[in-house]
Amino acid sequence: MPWKVQNVSEIRFAFVYQVRHLNRKIAPVCRDFGISRKTGYKWLKRYDEAPEQRLENRSRRPRRSPRRTGPDDAERVLAVRDRFGWGARKVHAYLLRHDEQPPPSLRTVGRILRRNGRVDPSPEPPEPSRPFERDEPHQLWQLDFKGPVELEGRSTVHPLSILDDHSRFCITLRPLQDHTKARLWDALWDTFGRFGLPEQILCDHEFSTGPGGPRTLSWLEANLLRLGIRALHGRAYHPQTQGKVERFHGTLDTEWLPHARRDGLQRFDDDAEAYRHTYNHLRPHEAIGDQPPVARFTPSPRARPDRLPPVQYPDGATVRKVGKVGEIAWRGCRILAGRGLVGQPVRIEQREHELAVFFLDHQIRAIPLQQMSPDRMV
Repeated sequence: MPWKVQNVSEIRFAFVYQVRHLNRKIAPVCRDFGISRKTGYKWLKRYDEAPEQRLENRSRRPRRSPRRTGPDDAERVLAVRDRFGWGARKVHAYLLRHDEQPPPSLRTVGRILRRNGRVDPSPEPPEPSRPFERDEPHQLWQLDFKGPVELEGRSTVHPLSILDDHSRFCITLRPLQDHTKARLWDALWDTFGRFGLPEQILCDHEFSTGPGGPRTLSWLEANLLRLGIRALHGRAYHPQTQGKVERFHGTLDTEWLPHARRDGLQRFDDDAEAYRHTYNHLRPHEAIGDQPPVARFTPSPRARPDRLPPVQYPDGATVRKVGKVGEIAWRGCRILAGRGLVGQPVRIEQREHELAVFFLDHQIRAIPLQQMSPDRMV
């Protein structure tokens, strides 16, 4: 039976003292101390072997651990961690795919990282629920600018990020000198030439016509429509709408930006491209089964044309050319089609109670006929 007191070392010594020094019989002494004779003989033996040592409990840790993680396993785990800065799950998945020797278990990898001070010893948060994703690559790209980054010489760049929604493949990570629509279009045109065309692009309202007045099309949105790409916009002040690219920006803050060289635009751009390759081809992604994004990525079936296709409508359609301030004329009335469409033809369709304006197959506006007036632009 166990000892029924807290300060067991001193009580055990008192038990031994009565037997060894007062020469009492062991059976009554065991009854007095409330222990079995088996326990009493064990502590007498411990005392006889080392009288100078305290009678404390010994560790139950086995003297040999044949399956304990060896130094080679720890070195492999720490080498991946130090190279990429990943957590246990990604390190384990990487070793599973790229190392000839099987890695230690995921739990063991976590213990190695914590034991060597590579991660916070606090428990990891629970895995979030799986977010919505498109079924195939290039059905939707998520696009956003990372916050401005200062390089040496006080120049500022704006890293452009484009992520494929299905595969999480980083289509583009490219520092631009500003985030105007013209600069963005040049980057998009080059990206379309490398990877083909998506069906839709999700971006924030910065790339639309903006608040105020009727919702029309920006010049950038019109160019995308000419390529058969529809622009979607997240809700204002709700960055979670573009959750994948926002999460990617958090990853850039921890894995890329602290190590990126900032002594010139070319070096910074080279480091961005190097990290994009690591992210796409090496880094395991938890949301896609710890596979790198390249495992789910395929080329787009739609190649970019050499130039923007012309805007054409079926024979017999009612067509108007958009004027210098974004307006069209119809039966003496001036209708706002949008400054982003200046010089482009739009199609008009009169219905029973409204007038609809289209750019290609996209309806820009639907105006009730009672609001039409030759005295003002509607």
